[in-house]
Amino acid sequence: MRSSRMTGGKGRVTEDNGSFDREFWSNATPEEKATAIFELRELYYEMMHPGIGTERLDRSIGGTRPLQD
Repeated sequence: MRSSRMTGGKGRVTEDNGSFDREFWSNATPEEKATAIFELRELYYEMMHPGIGTERLDRSIGGTRPLQD
């Protein structure tokens, strides 16, 4: 059976109840939230695809086109 406390290289790690995250996000402005979302997305992409760089939006995709019969 595992202990609820784990020993890390720098100190002990205990379970987090999420209170820090809830307080942080409730005090963040909409602009700060949007910026954080994009930063987290870039970090995730870099972790999943190391060495490729950050993914960018492709402006050539999408748009409007006339209907074809």
